[in-house]
Amino acid sequence: MRYFDYLKSNKKEFVTQLERLLTLYKVQPVGNGYIDCIVMKNNLDEFIKEITALGILITDVSWWCYVNPTNNESTECPHGMGGPESRFYEGWFSELQNDLFEADRERVNSILNSYDKHSIFSLNLQTIDVIKNMLNKPFRYTPTDCSPATSSGSSKHSRKMERIRAKGLLLSG
Repeated sequence: MRYFDYLKSNKKEFVTQLERLLTLYKVQPVGNGYIDCIVMKNNLDEFIKEITALGILITDVSWWCYVNPTNNESTECPHGMGGPESRFYEGWFSELQNDLFEADRERVNSILNSYDKHSIFSLNLQTIDVIKNMLNKPFRYTPTDCSPATSSGSSKHSRKMERIRAKGLLLSG
């Protein structure tokens, strides 16, 4: 069975479960549907593990900054690219211009052509590890900024979000 055929086979149940997880982990889809979802880093591991259990593949990760208007000056994030208002927190998200992480295309294509839940599990767990490693490196907040993140967990480093792109999250409508 192909990946998208698997998802279509029980679309209503997937959407119900996904909506529950989005609320539980305060994950916000960007735009319409579920293809791009913003998740705070403190909810990232559990959210990805839960959608992995549903058999949903994570293919890409981009980077966002949470902008809290009551604490705007101390976030040290210039918020240049804009983004959606948060449904769960006061403020909004601003997309960062850091490099997108893309899961191995050969493995992704293999899963898309022949659904394999064990391969999804393996690739999604590898994606979590890559994200954790990327979060330990300095982040750019503007096209020319390469300021190091703080090691205390405050300031820039604590403001990073992840937008995950999951091939299975095309279940809207």
